[in-house]
Amino acid sequence: MKQHHFLPVFLTLIVFYLSLHFYAARWLLKFYFPPQAAAWLRSALLLLAFFSPFTMYLKRHYHSPLLEPLYTAGYAWMGVILIAAFVFACSDLAGFFTRRYHLLEDRRLAQLTLAALCLVLASAFYGGFKIPPIKEISVPFKDLPPELEGYRIAQISDMHIDSARKLRQFGKIVHELNAARPDLVLVTGDFIDPGLTCQDAVGRETAEIKSPDGIYGVPGNHEYYYGLEEAMGCYRAFGIKPLHNESADLKKLRLVGFGDIHTENLSEADATALLKKHKDGKFTVIMTHQPLYYQAMAGTGNYLGLSGHTHRGQIFPFNLLTRLFYRYFYGLYRINGSAFYVTSGAGSWGPPLRWLAPAEVPLLILKKQLP
Repeated sequence: MKQHHFLPVFLTLIVFYLSLHFYAARWLLKFYFPPQAAAWLRSALLLLAFFSPFTMYLKRHYHSPLLEPLYTAGYAWMGVILIAAFVFACSDLAGFFTRRYHLLEDRRLAQLTLAALCLVLASAFYGGFKIPPIKEISVPFKDLPPELEGYRIAQISDMHIDSARKLRQFGKIVHELNAARPDLVLVTGDFIDPGLTCQDAVGRETAEIKSPDGIYGVPGNHEYYYGLEEAMGCYRAFGIKPLHNESADLKKLRLVGFGDIHTENLSEADATALLKKHKDGKFTVIMTHQPLYYQAMAGTGNYLGLSGHTHRGQIFPFNLLTRLFYRYFYGLYRINGSAFYVTSGAGSWGPPLRWLAPAEVPLLILKKQLP
């Protein structure tokens, strides 16, 4: 098993998150607040820095539907401060040139910056609340069996259903998905989060999915936060057949589903050994929440691999940081005779915002590669 060390990354993120608040306070004080208000503003933003972690803790340990507006506000603030700090940084960079060439007064630039911030936040909230489109993707394979020509695989990833709002969003996705007529529906992890119980209405929505070959799913890292055994029990209650480091045979193809690679500390050797163990000559679809070890997997055969987890960054410029950790970040990757698709996900984690990283529900259509 490969060991992963996330403490330095976690501490870096904490420092970065706190620094966003101090930077935002400094930027606002520069233009709009008298000196005597500076301490109050810094204190308010420091308290807001702890607002999001507090609501996350509250939701996990003392969840109540009555507090949903509070949870939403706390989660949303994480996205708001990230976008605000980015817009302020762009303004400071623009200010360097406008002052040097006497193009614009500082106060006028600040007014334009706040107007731009409002527009960006409106776009980000819209992106977080809108129903993601079904994205059709043709995936050609040289040795595709004739019976799989035109086979339609829908991928649902990173829904993070943990509230009535997310449940309503998922219900609308199911309606759109049925209109796309998938042959098979695959859930690639982070489907549920703490705050949801197996008695909630998710099962009523998944029961509405029309998929001739069924619904299969693998756990994401958030299923482990929920409690893996309990989460897999929820999958079963919802009509999703869970695959945890195991395979399933369908009439036309084979599925191999991994546990979450990082959470279980699976090494590259572990991953390839699992594929070799479950290889039987059928066309095989790999389901793994995190997009890792693609090169090694492709070295053991030709597959269609499906992953999520990255959210495509979810909120720019967080995309840039996510790219540092994941070589396979978003989209379709061809490696030897295999194809791997990393989706941006159908929902959102944390802030109900998406900016320059739209959500999607991929519908992969298998095609015979022309000579």
